[in-house]
Amino acid sequence: PQLVQNIAQSMEHDISYDASTPGGYTFSQHSSNSSSLDKISVGDWDFVILQEQSQIPSFPPSQVTSDCYPFAAALCTAIRNSNPCTRPLFYMTWGRQNGDAANCGFYPPLCTYEGMQTRLTESYTEMAKDNNASVAPIGEAWRTVRATTSDAINLYAGDGSHPSIYGSYLTACVLYASMFQSSPVGSSYPSEISSEDAEILQTVAANTVLSDLNTWHISSPVPLALVDAPCL
Repeated sequence: PQLVQNIAQSMEHDISYDASTPGGYTFSQHSSNSSSLDKISVGDWDFVILQEQSQIPSFPPSQVTSDCYPFAAALCTAIRNSNPCTRPLFYMTWGRQNGDAANCGFYPPLCTYEGMQTRLTESYTEMAKDNNASVAPIGEAWRTVRATTSDAINLYAGDGSHPSIYGSYLTACVLYASMFQSSPVGSSYPSEISSEDAEILQTVAANTVLSDLNTWHISSPVPLALVDAPCL
C-alpha cells in the first residue's frame, strides 16, 4: 500500500488506505474476520482490494467454485452494503516462479508457472465478472515482464513465491493504473530500482491494464471521490 500511495502522490493524487492482511488468509477467513469486516464497514472507500490466499484460485475449477467463489461474493456483498459506490477490486496474484510443487501431483497445470498463472487469471477474471467488480491484472503484468526481460528483472524473492522489490513495485504500478485508469509512467520509484528498470515496469503495468479495460472489468466510471460525477 505504501508503494501505491507513493506512486499516486508523485502523480498528484492523494490516497488514504487501511489494511487487514493476516498472512495466508483466505476469503473464507476474511468473510468472518471482525477486523476485515470492521474496516469494510467504515464505508468511505473508493475501492476495497480483495486478495485470496495465493494458491487457492489456481486449483481445479470445481474446487475454486466451492472453496473461493462463495466467500468472494460474500465480501463483495459486505462492501456494497456498507457503501454501494465502493468498487471491489480483485488483486490477481502471480504464479510461483517454478509452479506449485506441493500441489503439482494432484493437478498437473500447477506443475509449471504458466499453468498456475493461467488458472489464477481465469479465476480472478471470473470473480470480477460474477460480482460486477474489477480485477487488477497483476499476475498478467508479471507474465509479460518474465516473457520480455528473460528474467533480467527478477520479480521474486528467494522463496520463488513472495515478491522482490521489483515485483512489489510492478504490483503497485498495476494497482495504481487499475484504480485511476491512468498510466504510472513517470511516477516515483524505490531507490533500489534503476530508472531504466522502473520505466520498464511502469510501461508494462500501463499496457497490461489500459490496453484491455473491458477484460479486467474496469471500464465503468471511476468512483465518486476520484471524479466529480454521480456514483453509477
